[in-house]
Amino acid sequence: MKKYKIKSIALFIIILTIVAALGINGCRDDLVSTNADNLDFSATSTTDTTDVTGILRIESVKILLKDIKLNVANNNQDSTNFKVGPFVLYLNLQSPVNVISTAYIPPGTYDKVRFMVHKLEDNETPPDPDFVLLNERFSVIVKGTYNNIPFIYRSTKSAHQKLSFPNSLYVTASGKSNITLKVSPYRWFIDNGVYLDPSLEANRNNIDNNIKENINNNFKIFVDNDRNGIPD
Repeated sequence: MKKYKIKSIALFIIILTIVAALGINGCRDDLVSTNADNLDFSATSTTDTTDVTGILRIESVKILLKDIKLNVANNNQDSTNFKVGPFVLYLNLQSPVNVISTAYIPPGTYDKVRFMVHKLEDNETPPDPDFVLLNERFSVIVKGTYNNIPFIYRSTKSAHQKLSFPNSLYVTASGKSNITLKVSPYRWFIDNGVYLDPSLEANRNNIDNNIKENINNNFKIFVDNDRNGIPD
């Protein structure tokens, strides 16, 4: 009888240990949620600065993002993680809107998004080999042609960003919402109305400054549940 009680107590302790471990792991925000994803993070580009002369053609843009957080409306101290990262925002210039990442966030009303355009640290594993070249690490990769000559432009610029939604984002537990980040990559290669050759080292400082200024002043975020690249 005593052996039976001892075995029962031991089994009970093991069960408690497993439950406690599951509870601790369930609190970690870097684990995949068991809930269905209810929010998509998408990207699109503007066409207002596209070079119709054909001098500059941008084929693809990759931006490394980190620590995306959504701010709970009317509470500047309360936010929820969407994506810790770093991860690649791939801007497909041939598609109006493309989904970059998806996740589950607590239902509620959100009014801002925060993130960082991030240059890889030496101890971070690159999510894409394009962001590493020899001993250098980058935050933005642009591929295209200038006067029909292919180029790859790599930037090391980093920037913290906080953007407000024009209209609040409402997220439910069972529905699917979408937010779209709009980027203007052609602005990066224009100075006083003249296109800058990305292959010339003399233009690097101007282009990098344009990238940082564009991140700070011209990135736009909005609710876009119909995924047409226009604010709802």
